[in-house]
Amino acid sequence: MMNRGRFDDLVDSIELRFADRPAALAGHTWLWLLMGYAVVVLLTAVLIGGGLAVFLAGVFQPGVGVVLVIAGGILMTFGLGQVGALVLIDTYEPKGRPLRDDEAPELHKLITLLRSDLDCPSIHQVLLTEDFNAAIVQTPRLGIFGWSRSWLILGLPLLLAMSTQETASVLAHEFGHISKRHGRQRNRIYRLHQSWEKLFVKLQQNSGSGFVRVAGTFVLRFLNWYWPRFHALAFVLSRQNEFMADGIAVEATNAEFAASALWRMNCTGYMLENGFWKDLWAETAAVPEPPGNLCERLTIAYRDAPAAEDAERWCDWALRRVTNNDDTHPSLFDRLNAIGVSARQLRSAGFPPAPVVSAADGLLTGDLKQIEEDINQRWRTNVLSIWQDRHRRISAIDRLSHTAKNRTSSASNNAAELWKQTRNILDIQGLDAAEPNLRRLLKLKSDHIGATLALGQLRLSQGHDDGEDLLQHVLSLQTAEWTQAAGDSLASHFSKTGQRSALRQVRQQMDDFEAARAEAEKERTEILRGDVFTAHELNADELKRTRSALLGQEHCLLAWLVQKEMTHFPEERLYVVCVDSNTRAGSSLRAERNDRMITSLLLELELPGRPFIVNPTGEFKAVAGRIMKKSEWQIFDRSRQSSQSLTAE
Repeated sequence: MMNRGRFDDLVDSIELRFADRPAALAGHTWLWLLMGYAVVVLLTAVLIGGGLAVFLAGVFQPGVGVVLVIAGGILMTFGLGQVGALVLIDTYEPKGRPLRDDEAPELHKLITLLRSDLDCPSIHQVLLTEDFNAAIVQTPRLGIFGWSRSWLILGLPLLLAMSTQETASVLAHEFGHISKRHGRQRNRIYRLHQSWEKLFVKLQQNSGSGFVRVAGTFVLRFLNWYWPRFHALAFVLSRQNEFMADGIAVEATNAEFAASALWRMNCTGYMLENGFWKDLWAETAAVPEPPGNLCERLTIAYRDAPAAEDAERWCDWALRRVTNNDDTHPSLFDRLNAIGVSARQLRSAGFPPAPVVSAADGLLTGDLKQIEEDINQRWRTNVLSIWQDRHRRISAIDRLSHTAKNRTSSASNNAAELWKQTRNILDIQGLDAAEPNLRRLLKLKSDHIGATLALGQLRLSQGHDDGEDLLQHVLSLQTAEWTQAAGDSLASHFSKTGQRSALRQVRQQMDDFEAARAEAEKERTEILRGDVFTAHELNADELKRTRSALLGQEHCLLAWLVQKEMTHFPEERLYVVCVDSNTRAGSSLRAERNDRMITSLLLELELPGRPFIVNPTGEFKAVAGRIMKKSEWQIFDRSRQSSQSLTAE
């Protein structure tokens, strides 16, 4: 598979090559799309054509004809079934509160007007949701062959935040994606690219079974070569489509409304993510069920200006975010520049205040109250179980913390216990609630990687640059458990703060990490006779539990335990367990018992690392033979072991 660095280089080269030739990019991408179709047709022809040939051969061959007819029929049926399962990608219908034809007449008028002016296909349904977003979602009935239905998704939180004019610009942008003025060829590529992405993911997930296994490695090799290149072309085309949709929004409304809508969506989006939602979910500590007035709370939050420090930070993030290759949407700065609006002027105006009349009031009119009640209930229903679970877990943490304070040996003086308590707080209440524990933990153990990571993430979310140093330190350690989270946090931070070179460097570090992880996984799934093995180093309790698990295996007579010496991520231990059943049994029975033990022990063994079980009658008999030669590696002998003598050596 192509890594991030190579994909970034490919995207950059495509953007440079087709910078002033959007039609040529669309045509080139279409040719790559046709190539994918050609391969699907070829594979279909091989499977079905081969089955038909065998079937016909059976018809005209006496004697073995029946066998060939059956074989041919099975092959054709298999081919049709498997290809159909892959080509007819599962589609979904977006969820939301349907807007009836007799509701919100002003919104329906606006939608009809924009559809007519922009020459758009019909909308299957308008759905209102609790998200701060607007989108046109197209669901293909025939997978990679298209024939889509279009859904307009409108988040009520967005309508509550925006003016009617800004909402008209947002809708014009979304309709621009399906407008015939946008180009039929571009629209089809845009839709089909999403279907091909689902197909690629599905093939990767099912690489060991069904069609892919029968067709051989050719399919995956082709896709691993084809998909990143087609994806890069479609990615650049999608980014161009965003600029074109912005241009259509400007034509349908004007540049002022388009820019105002973009500015509000970005700044308010950061406010919701880092302020409103964090504060709302913090209430789970005291309130057992979610509130039923979400829309009212949002309206109040929009009208109350955020703290000056927060507003400054969120405005900076909005304008400094760079265009990166994890998202087809260009940065706000690039989008404003493309429609000829000064980003500096918007920045000087500060955080956007709430409109005098929101789009919800102006477009939903007399139906707004009922719609708000429905969205409130919808949100409440969707989060109820999560909210109640968080409340229960926070209450449990509070009880444990109170108990710990009354003990002579408090968790605050034990790094392991304090980290266990802190992780519970992080999982349930988030970074802010865990800050006191994180700082106390780092005083006890200054090199604690998990606490360093969490504190770094917290400091960055608060706008403090020293969080970079903390996360860079975690990233430099290249640990299996913490590197991914540190890299993701730094990439998000560098993207928001406009640090292009630092973002590129982190993406390269993540490529290196993922390559090492792949090598580590290979190292842990291959056991060779020439591998270096060392003593198990289990403590007394761990060894006792291991012997108990072995004793519980009825046919386990002997067992040995070693560690495999690791090149990649040595902190992730791999234990090689060699077991053998009753040697007096016949060879076939002995092999059968040994194989059954492997399956059972994988579920029963509790080791401080991954177990790999071998036996002298299985695939890894050479490795087993080498391990069994060292008496000091033997940990179990049923003839000398009993449940009363399971003590550590």
